[in-house]
Amino acid sequence: MKILLTASVLQDQEEKKKYRWQVSISILILFIIGSVLNIPFSREVKRLNMMAGNTEVHLNESLIDDLIPVLLSSLVLGAILVFVGLWISSRSNLGAPVIARIFSKNPINEIISWKSVFSSILLATLAALFLLGLFELQSEFYPISSKMSRPSKPFYALVSFSAGISEEIMFRLGLMSLIITVIQFWKKVDNPSDKTIWTGIIISALFFGLIHLPLSKNFVELTPFTIGVTMIGNLITGATFGWIFWKRGLLVAIASHISFDLVFHVIGTPYS
Repeated sequence: MKILLTASVLQDQEEKKKYRWQVSISILILFIIGSVLNIPFSREVKRLNMMAGNTEVHLNESLIDDLIPVLLSSLVLGAILVFVGLWISSRSNLGAPVIARIFSKNPINEIISWKSVFSSILLATLAALFLLGLFELQSEFYPISSKMSRPSKPFYALVSFSAGISEEIMFRLGLMSLIITVIQFWKKVDNPSDKTIWTGIIISALFFGLIHLPLSKNFVELTPFTIGVTMIGNLITGATFGWIFWKRGLLVAIASHISFDLVFHVIGTPYS
């Protein structure tokens, strides 16, 4: 078990450089798909807000009216994130080695074992179960009243894939890699130390928590307690995904994040 939790993906720098354009385009397409998959969930949240009496929310009548802006914005943002994660931050020795290996057509198990992949997904699943347990415990001592009903399970199933893809590209490939690269540049070192990487993991996890506050505001009143719960919960999950990204690469981090969200939001029901 210890080997599974410490084994790292083999970072083949020459392979990553050779197939960087193919990997870049693939990740950009993934980011656009992830953004588009979020549209139904976003529309449902707006609809529920309107049913709850929120007159400040506007819902477009046509799905196309939402699709075109999302396609354009995700294309621009995705291109920036890919450029930051794979080009500017190439010295961080992170990135998407498994995707590069897929394009090389060499055996994937030469750079990462399937046991390591499954252990990453298992780790994310255990983190989801742990947090669900904490929510159950918290509800016994500090019940939180909901502002409005939450979207149904199919919407959460869809957004699990959306968040798993887009958030890992945004916070791990983009932000975490950039933070580590900046620290490397400041310290004038070629390879990041474990301390540097953990600094990147924690800082990006904090931003990961902050970006979830507006979504939480849709369902519960933001109080010091609910803000603390949101920040601590996302710090734990963000650090978990950051560690997986560091040890196993972007593709495994995406798969682990999707698994977490499916367990946490679809199988479980926090704030219910």
